[in-house]
Amino acid sequence: MVQPMMPLDVNDTAKTVEANRRKIKHIGKLKDGGAPVAIVFRTVPGEPKNCLVVGTKFLDTNYQDTFMKALESFEGQNAFELGHHLMKSRFSDGVEILPFLHRNNFLKKFSTDQIIVTFGSGNSDEIILSDLNEQIAKQKGISVDELSLLDQPKTSEKSTDETKKKTTKSKK
Repeated sequence: MVQPMMPLDVNDTAKTVEANRRKIKHIGKLKDGGAPVAIVFRTVPGEPKNCLVVGTKFLDTNYQDTFMKALESFEGQNAFELGHHLMKSRFSDGVEILPFLHRNNFLKKFSTDQIIVTFGSGNSDEIILSDLNEQIAKQKGISVDELSLLDQPKTSEKSTDETKKKTTKSKK
């Protein structure tokens, strides 16, 4: 038996779709041409007007799927910089994601004024990355140059202390 379809009001459907659309961090597009990119680092240390992005369409299908899962994961969405999460993430074959992207020239440097942050596909909210960086820096009370220092992966104090002890012992 076929269930009859209920008529839907087009206006309500658009509102419902927009209300249910999930905003995804670290997603953007190139200002020229609109090619989709993932924003790995919003700024580069010492180069606050540059960022590092990946055009995921250039990854093979398996790597692209794993990359997008890492980006969309809870940890990826909660990371201040996607690159810090990617440092700890691996593709399904065990290859570390960030070093692979770097070694194989998938990370591309762009001026932050050439990237439009879209917060996911189809969202009407868009902002130029340079403007977003300025807003974030102002909100945190720091300069745009200091954004690259936030949310840095921390080396444990224990491992640093152990290294110091081993160095001291070997000198004796």
